[in-house]
Amino acid sequence: MKSQIIITSQEWRWAVTWSVIVPVLSCLPFLVVWLSTPPGWQFTGILANPLDGHSYLAKIEQGAAGHWLFHLTYTPEDHPGAFIITFYLALGHIARVTGLSNVIVFHLARLLAGLLLLLMVFRFVAHVTPHSGERRLAFGFVALASGFGWLGILFGAFPIDLWIPEAFVHYSIYTNPHFPLGMAVMLFILIEVIWPSFSSSRFAVRILVPGIAALLLAIVLPFALIIDWVILTAVIGRRLLIDRSRLPWTQIWPTLGVIGGGLPVILYQYWVSTTNPILAGWSAQNITVAPSISDVILGFGFIGILAVGRMIGMVRAKGQPQTEGEWVVWLWVVSSIMLLYAPLALQRRFITGLHIPLSILAAIGLLRWMADKHLKVQSQRLIIISVVVISLLGTLFVWSLPVIAGLQSPDTSPTTALLFIRNDEAAAFDWLRVHAQPDAVILASPRIGMLVPGQTGARVFYGHPFETINAADKEAQLKAFFGGQRTTTTPPSDYIFYGPSEQALGQSAELDKLPVVYSSGDVMIFKAQQP
Repeated sequence: MKSQIIITSQEWRWAVTWSVIVPVLSCLPFLVVWLSTPPGWQFTGILANPLDGHSYLAKIEQGAAGHWLFHLTYTPEDHPGAFIITFYLALGHIARVTGLSNVIVFHLARLLAGLLLLLMVFRFVAHVTPHSGERRLAFGFVALASGFGWLGILFGAFPIDLWIPEAFVHYSIYTNPHFPLGMAVMLFILIEVIWPSFSSSRFAVRILVPGIAALLLAIVLPFALIIDWVILTAVIGRRLLIDRSRLPWTQIWPTLGVIGGGLPVILYQYWVSTTNPILAGWSAQNITVAPSISDVILGFGFIGILAVGRMIGMVRAKGQPQTEGEWVVWLWVVSSIMLLYAPLALQRRFITGLHIPLSILAAIGLLRWMADKHLKVQSQRLIIISVVVISLLGTLFVWSLPVIAGLQSPDTSPTTALLFIRNDEAAAFDWLRVHAQPDAVILASPRIGMLVPGQTGARVFYGHPFETINAADKEAQLKAFFGGQRTTTTPPSDYIFYGPSEQALGQSAELDKLPVVYSSGDVMIFKAQQP
């Protein structure tokens, strides 16, 4: 069916304004920490989840070096490259062409992806409900609402709004560019299949456009494409139940285009992750188990409670019309929950974007419940303000936690030290970038190992719990080496980085036997002797 939505110019101005404001607000924590950088240190530009954040910079660095095939630089084993993680490699090529630093390109991409996602959210919401008030409240919930993570943590819980950014729009925009970009494309596909912008006379275009979008989504955020597949299948199934006399071909063909557009990439990614031994080792470690039900409930907070109430009301309602869009978001929630708790190694990835349909249902349910109860206008405003403020507290809490960590002294806080680089370490990184071969392996502490690939382009013996193959064993080896319990590591490294982080692990007598190739301040780099 062709879309008949009407979005006034006033609504678009409002949506564009807030779509700019939210990503800009997400920059404030970075600005605060940067301005508070202590003497002798440099801010890395990464706040949320430094382990993964610096792995993104390492991937961008590979693209900046001219590569289109991805290699794991957090592990010392040689292996063939693969055409995966292409989005971040492309950002690296942009950095190389523009001359901008990797971290600047990362944040520009994050902001642009956030803007695109929020605009796509408003367009999607407009298909779900024709009422301006419902559209605005739903958009506000999507853009800024969190759950009860700030409260749950007081009772020993670990709600998802504190640690699963891909579930929430505001947290995704704050964390990286590929989450918001993937969700934006995810929404675009749903819109163009269910409410196409193109006339039926251009039917081939109606198949081709979602198919190309699916190809992009498979490259950027493949788990989101699988969610789209399940949602669209569920939508078609519902149409079949309603109108059994004919097949809904106007949606079946574009859905097949979405499957066909992304399936080759998904199959290639699966093939390379099982046939490339090193990438297979990465996949074996990269297990993301679904969070507990209680953490999910607390994480979505009032939004989840209101959404579930609306979903139950839709099922129970008889004779009360619901729009096609309301049932789409209803099916989205059910599809995501089913995938989230399916017996799969990457369960948690299927929570991607779940806050979007929950927020839409929550806004519609809250406003219509108040209208049915004939509450006074003042009472309605008080309820809405209360829900918004409580939901916003979680977002402020999540955005503030890294800032609180960033304001501590990196000299005394290991957590804060993950956000900064000592000036001496930065100078040593510059030396490695010039003198170390791209395939050189650096042995260093876990903190320096996390930083080296993105800062120098070199590989490390250990640096990431997932992207270092046999990570637990390698971490134990390096700690034993610096602690003096081992004389070497397996496989061997080319250089040994020795600064304050390594000194905190101990002092190996083996270092006295090795030539020093770089020394400045508190940092030395040794040339390891190959067996």
